[in-house]
Amino acid sequence: MSRKALSLLALPLAALISTAGADEGEIQRILEAKEAAWEAGDGEAWARDYQEDAGLVNLFGTRFDDRATNAKRHTEVLQGPFAGTSLSVDVQDISMLSEDTAFAEAVLRVSDIQSMPAGLPDRGDGVLYTRMSFLLERDDHHGWQIRFGHNTVVHP
Repeated sequence: MSRKALSLLALPLAALISTAGADEGEIQRILEAKEAAWEAGDGEAWARDYQEDAGLVNLFGTRFDDRATNAKRHTEVLQGPFAGTSLSVDVQDISMLSEDTAFAEAVLRVSDIQSMPAGLPDRGDGVLYTRMSFLLERDDHHGWQIRFGHNTVVHP
């Protein structure tokens, strides 16, 4: 095969790799934006990047079936037992499943917890670790949004 033919074949692959990198950057930004929403105690901002009918399973196994319920519950949590806490999001992996679907996994660290809520592991240091998985979809109207999230406690 000629060098020119190889170059022509490589162009679409290079464009695909470049697009995937930009997509991963956007997904990373969406997940890391959860930190500012948490700090502000803003459940609406927390849920902003979820699709309208997105599902979420929380630490206790409760399923929420839409963005509005997700936002309401996070407002309650952020203004209740987790008021005044800090969140850090460490994105561990982003896998592009297709050009419009991705799976991401992050470790969340909630610190400055004054009193650990019942049912959560208390290490005695006011810190809670969770592992959160996200299924994301992209469309032409909204860009990347979370389709489903699942949060799991990391036990010591």
